[in-house]
Amino acid sequence: MGGLHVYLRDRAERTPDAEAVVSGDKRFTYQAFFERVNQLSMYLQSIGVQKGDRVGILCKNNHPFPTILFAVLQVGAVAMPINWRLTAYEMEGIIQTGAPKVLFYDEEFAHSLSHVKGMIEFAIAVEAGGELTDAFASIFENSPPPEPPAVPVSDEDLALILFTSGTTGISKGCMISHGCYDAYLRCIDPDLRSGFRFLAVHPLFHMSSTSMILFNVYLGNTMVFLDDDAPVSILKTIEKEKINAMFAFPSVYTYLLEEIRQNTWDLSSLVHVASGGTRVPASLIRSYAELGIPMGQGYGSTEASFVSHWNLQMGLDTAESVGKLFPGVQLKIVHPDTGEELPPGQTGELMVKSPYIFKGYLNNPEATQKVLIDGWVRMGDAGRLDENGFLYISGRYKEMILYGGDNVYPAEIEEVIHQIEGVMEVAVIGVPHETMGEAPRAYVIKSGNSPLTESDIVRACKEKLAEYKIPEVVFVADLPKNGLGKVMKHVLREQALSEMPVRST
Repeated sequence: MGGLHVYLRDRAERTPDAEAVVSGDKRFTYQAFFERVNQLSMYLQSIGVQKGDRVGILCKNNHPFPTILFAVLQVGAVAMPINWRLTAYEMEGIIQTGAPKVLFYDEEFAHSLSHVKGMIEFAIAVEAGGELTDAFASIFENSPPPEPPAVPVSDEDLALILFTSGTTGISKGCMISHGCYDAYLRCIDPDLRSGFRFLAVHPLFHMSSTSMILFNVYLGNTMVFLDDDAPVSILKTIEKEKINAMFAFPSVYTYLLEEIRQNTWDLSSLVHVASGGTRVPASLIRSYAELGIPMGQGYGSTEASFVSHWNLQMGLDTAESVGKLFPGVQLKIVHPDTGEELPPGQTGELMVKSPYIFKGYLNNPEATQKVLIDGWVRMGDAGRLDENGFLYISGRYKEMILYGGDNVYPAEIEEVIHQIEGVMEVAVIGVPHETMGEAPRAYVIKSGNSPLTESDIVRACKEKLAEYKIPEVVFVADLPKNGLGKVMKHVLREQALSEMPVRST
């Protein structure tokens, strides 16, 4: 029997007494963690969850998340982590597309589910007020089964559906197989950093976090879960739990750096930190190197998973790159319009083929065909490979805005703004942001007699969109268009770069 869940079984056999999960005042060894997963697996089967069923996870960084994840994988079902930042409006699109049979959720997100609970057969509250609900806690009161459920799982079976966007009609669920992550884990030395203490502060609904959970179980590391990314909370946890490694967005490290410089913290246990999800400034890497804390980074996407990685051993002179390709990754650089492969050293659109790519978008063959071509994933990014094999990313061909590690699609913001009375036209682009990389800006044409204000548009967006998608609003008399009547967003971006300072609030 294969599948990603076997890593937990094998780890519990190898190091049963090693600490696996720390979450608040809860601590579980690998044996105890494995037993809890088995108990939850039996419960899932008792309510009729079968191989291939989808199970949603709307939970913050706490011990239930990895328990649910492994239990779902163990019964052959498909885990569907959901971005808890989304509004009820956005959540509805995710639920409609993913159609989970079961949804585990933290009670604080109940309001976001008010319109969709009827679409789900089982909606199970996990946490309320920082404590497990009675219903969820009761699952673990019975004795663990002597053996875990024996559900045959192959490399081709789906393990995860990870969503890249959250608005009705636009959300795309990336289908990730067991073999995708398994191929990556199999190429890692199993003795690499075994026994490390890893701080899991990065939101668990991100691909990087789900892969990190599997990665740490594979290596036998301790995972310390923290649902507060405030700098002081992170640093207190590093001190208390003797954290050796962590992963976070660059913006998190920027605020951490400020706190580290202002106050005295014991970071002697910290051996390595990693970042990604958006461009990692080389200056940030160098600042941490000066503190004696090596920072690594990687490049990839939900569709292509793991593409390249960079670490300090590769040399600070290459810190502007995203490092070298992972084993098994093929990369070609093509002209974005013609698809013609370009010579080495030239900048073009990146295309990736590897054992780690997704199987397509859930129930969206049209979108899949645009991105997945003959086994190659169109990354939508512009980049080049130098003569030493280092990959440099110079920008994106896609219109997607990357706010920190969150994907923001202009079309979903435009859809909301178009619904506002008095709006004639709207075009949304990404503009530079000092800490988050990019932020959305909406250029709006309103009708001549409309009393519509910028505040009105922002207020309407806040009713339907997550906070990080709320755009800055600029009223204009017209929009630059080509001969076909399409808005030329590259012209807007050029104007924005020449006219505005970098946003920092």
